[in-house]
Amino acid sequence: MNPRPRALVVLNPAAHGGRSARRFEAVRGELSSRFEMALAVVREDGAWIGDVRAELVRGTCVFIAAGGDGTAHALLNALVDAPGRPPLDALTLGAVGLGSSNDLHKPVGTRIDGIPVRLDLAGAAPRDVVRCRYVRDLAPEHACFLVSASLGITACANARFGDDTSLARRLRTISTPLAIAWAAARTAATWRNIAAELCIDDGAPERIALASLNVLKTEWLSGRLRFGHPVAPDSGDFDIALAAGISRGRLIADILALLRGDFDGRRGHRRQRARALDVRLQVETALELDGEIVTARAVHFDMHPERIRLCA
Repeated sequence: MNPRPRALVVLNPAAHGGRSARRFEAVRGELSSRFEMALAVVREDGAWIGDVRAELVRGTCVFIAAGGDGTAHALLNALVDAPGRPPLDALTLGAVGLGSSNDLHKPVGTRIDGIPVRLDLAGAAPRDVVRCRYVRDLAPEHACFLVSASLGITACANARFGDDTSLARRLRTISTPLAIAWAAARTAATWRNIAAELCIDDGAPERIALASLNVLKTEWLSGRLRFGHPVAPDSGDFDIALAAGISRGRLIADILALLRGDFDGRRGHRRQRARALDVRLQVETALELDGEIVTARAVHFDMHPERIRLCA
């Protein structure tokens, strides 16, 4: 009988409005049966990153994010940035979807007590990692992501969705899709396009009035919003979904199309596969990376030379 592989589970108790720790108990038994489980809890002091690095030194190769997409994003970056780490393709990432949207799990294959999980080591497959280097407050920053990144109305709507206002919190409690639709509609109602310059791969720079820019490794945007076209997880490139010079009324119609998953071919929109993308913005604005919001004025996307294995 093969021994259980060791796995570090990184639990974010703040995910899904602070309800994730209670929901985690529904899957704890399954995790313990599959793995020799060590547990690290995400705290503001960032001590859990030290736990990740200690497990890498120990030789642990399986790391499981128990939280939302932001938890998986943070764990991925802790692994990528770990000094002296093994090659990424020697590591396997799993996930327990305790967040609001859980886009990393879509389309959902396995649930435990209603919670989407990626715990199947036998079905783990290589997953592209996209790098993002950006400038915020004149300082260079970097991060990697697995699902999607966005600039423009999408990122600003995601920022509004995650606001700590009483209305946003109440809507997230009632219904995640309702909260996403509210945030998107409120943002579209007052939206002004952003002057920007784009350069895709080795193409010539182009000036645009940016409405929405999504860099995608999945068709899913957030909640029930999806583009409706497949994006291969290991293609070695990413999809760009770009909307430029779009009016507010058409942006609201676009949201409805995203809810239907019937988006391709809409007027004023462009979809293109690429391996590199540069964006320069006239003003510093929201940048969304796997659901996490930062701000940026210049952004560069490209493919990380390594892939990581993702559990089925």
